Amino acid sequence: MEKLNRYVRLSRKDVAPGIERKGQLDFLSWAYAWNLVSEEYPDANFYYADPVFFQDGTCMVKAVCTVDGKTMEQTLPVMNHKNAAIPNPDSRAISDSQQRALVKCLALYGLGISLYMGKVKSVLDESPFDVVSRLIDSGDHSKFHEYVTGLDERTRTDLFNEAPAGQKTKFKDAYRGALKHANLFFDSVSETVSEARESDDTDLLLETIGELTGYEKNAVWARLGAEDQQFIQSTRK
Repeated sequence: MEKLNRYVRLSRKDVAPGIERKGQLDFLSWAYAWNLVSEEYPDANFYYADPVFFQDGTCMVKAVCTVDGKTMEQTLPVMNHKNAAIPNPDSRAISDSQQRALVKCLALYGLGISLYMGKVKSVLDESPFDVVSRLIDSGDHSKFHEYVTGLDERTRTDLFNEAPAGQKTKFKDAYRGALKHANLFFDSVSETVSEARESDDTDLLLETIGELTGYEKNAVWARLGAEDQQFIQSTRK
């Protein structure tokens, strides 16, 4: 796997599927953000410091994260949907702000930094055809497979109808090619897992599945037979 700077690796993560709109503001789901970080750095951890209350009744929360051995923190006032500080906030408001502080803290490592740079809106406004075209061009076949698999049948059919005139055949070929590459990759990993089981090579198994994202692991798992799945489970114990 290409060795990338931690910030570059995390800043390249596609956070658009985890964006939630509340009023006129966009928020990245803390669970989605943490899942992306944990896929790359399983030893990452975080905690919330005790909230600090001020004389006017407002409150400040703090999230502290450690990712890839580097610890950083981010503070955030407990605010309402208009980003105004709330006097005497209840436990729910404090909890929500802690989660937002966590997301902002993870942005210091690069994850979702585009949201704070104003670049996510254009991604949110993309049509499924735009997203699929972008993923095909990026060469990220696993992410392409994950996205198109999540589309309903009608949307997948409409993709081909949305291709510009004169480019429909080219788009169909590129789509099928990306899908083929993704399936060949998943099949190849599945075969390697079987080889590892047959030779009882746990090092090969751990090296193989350790390089996969969460989605890739699920896609490979679905292709494995009962013996290979059991081999993985027994190795993890």
